[in-house]
Amino acid sequence: MHLYCLALSRTDFDGSAILPRQRNDHSFHIRHFRSADNGLSWRDQGVAIQPGGASDGADAFNVWSGSVIMGKTGQTLFGYTGVRNISPARTFLQTICVGAGPTPDAMTTVPAAAISCPLRDYDQITRLGFYLGPLDRLGDRAGEEGGPIMAWRDPFLVRDHNDELNAFWSAKIGPTRPAIARARLTEGPAGVSMTELLPPIELPDAAEYTQSEVPKLYHDKASDLWLLLVSACNRQYEGQPDSEVEFQQRLYTSTSLDGQWESALVSGSVLTGLDGMFGCSLVDHDLVAGTLSVLGPFTEQAGPEKQLSFPPVRNISLTSVSGPAA
Repeated sequence: MHLYCLALSRTDFDGSAILPRQRNDHSFHIRHFRSADNGLSWRDQGVAIQPGGASDGADAFNVWSGSVIMGKTGQTLFGYTGVRNISPARTFLQTICVGAGPTPDAMTTVPAAAISCPLRDYDQITRLGFYLGPLDRLGDRAGEEGGPIMAWRDPFLVRDHNDELNAFWSAKIGPTRPAIARARLTEGPAGVSMTELLPPIELPDAAEYTQSEVPKLYHDKASDLWLLLVSACNRQYEGQPDSEVEFQQRLYTSTSLDGQWESALVSGSVLTGLDGMFGCSLVDHDLVAGTLSVLGPFTEQAGPEKQLSFPPVRNISLTSVSGPAA
């Protein structure tokens, strides 16, 4: 089992401690771990992705979450969020990047350019119905027009039933209106490029939250349904205390990657039993049996002893699956 997660030194260059609330002031890297016992223990494999690789500066300031998949040529493809270095007031200008490496251990071929960049592709993105804040304030640390920070991040690479490569990522259609972006990608000798950016995906109960982050997609063989897992929160504005924000894992199903997406449960999309967790992944799933195995980190809401750490894999039961899997 492989785990890729954001990582940051606990101390600054001068030896002073970096507190959890200060983490976005520093550059992350993406670290790779392996487990031979289904997540009970992990072996550190080192740095997989670090900032500053993209030739166009797409990841000059930072790297955020993404995903890993095998390419058609046998290489490993690394999708990730690049964050541009614009100014101290605009440290959240996100881009969608895909690099490669000969093994799953690390990205060794950096992208020449982001496959999608709001600064470069502003008109294309907004014409499709996505929301981006004012062009001269993209990536503002204070958020977008009263809402949270921009959302153009967390690319998840997945192959459809025709073995074609797709990417899904976190987006918005308003300052506090979440959506999912989808792009069709092409794999070529020069790397991965975007063939088509599709219109926003609006999830059925998205009015209940403001951000749909780190989307992850899986095909469930037992039910022949696609699963979409998102990490949702109802943050109204940047700087809002975390104690006022509700973090949830939400699950949706569809017969096709093209949608229509529906809440996975009769009761809705919220998965229970995952309090204090965010950015989760499915290790295993069987919708016919109504079982999920979930791996994900704790947020600060889990308390100082658990925050920003990974608990063992959690097995949860779905007692009321909706739709064809019921």
